[in-house]
Amino acid sequence: MRQDIKFSFNNSNFKYRVSGILIENGKVLTVQINNNGFYCLPGGHVEIMESSKDAILREFYEETQIETEIDRLLYVTENFFNGKLGSFHELGFYYLLKPKNRNNIKDYYIIEHDKNGDVKLDFKWIEIDKLNNFKPDFLKEDLKEYKTTNLKHIIIHDKK
Repeated sequence: MRQDIKFSFNNSNFKYRVSGILIENGKVLTVQINNNGFYCLPGGHVEIMESSKDAILREFYEETQIETEIDRLLYVTENFFNGKLGSFHELGFYYLLKPKNRNNIKDYYIIEHDKNGDVKLDFKWIEIDKLNNFKPDFLKEDLKEYKTTNLKHIIIHDKK
């Protein structure tokens, strides 16, 4: 088993993550993890010696069972925030994906047997204009322009 690229030091944490943006009929596929109160994009950690491109294709398939290919990289983020386990510095790559096969996927949930234990993943298609309880916040507006978006580098400092 390969190791995720994440580490902790003195109550500070670093994570290298990828997220997949799958949009169909004006809706984006989102996921809520363990009923945590908000939705985000499917994805996960990049592993040691794995490219971000390979990681998003692997992670997206592991979580959704949807085979995708990469359209393009839309965002690179540096996200600084505080959480239950301390302060976090997260490096994120957000890829626009397209399905290899057209699917009529409905909202659903699965129990993923992750490296750190079982996780409930509640998948829901949400209209891009109605991304309310969704993180990260910048995507609520930015995804409205995804068709014309060129690569953006975004630095996020959560003031909480």
